[in-house]
Amino acid sequence: MHSTDTNGELLRLMQEQGDDLSAPRDIDFYVIFESRAQADAFALAASTALGLPAQVTPYEKTDKWQTALTRHMPPEHALLNSLEQQISGLARQHGGEADGWGCPPVSGDSGLR
Repeated sequence: MHSTDTNGELLRLMQEQGDDLSAPRDIDFYVIFESRAQADAFALAASTALGLPAQVTPYEKTDKWQTALTRHMPPEHALLNSLEQQISGLARQHGGEADGWGCPPVSGDSGLR
């Protein structure tokens, strides 16, 4: 059973919708910044410190900037929480705010036949 924190709740919903939570997939972690310079500095720091590829883009419908960090992994509760804590700490050092994560669903029947 998953924890009752936000990640645990999301994982429970994913599983209820037929997602195979044991299957690795690209998971994007999002961080929001006031300026492009902050987002770029964070992207470089995250790539170096965490070994994660980072992409900086304008944040939809605002004057802010978003950095997406991607890691290929299964959506496991402990891994998600650990990585979110690391990302959040690094984001705060660069004036950013973590904005959650997202990934595509993987069904138990992955279509391999």
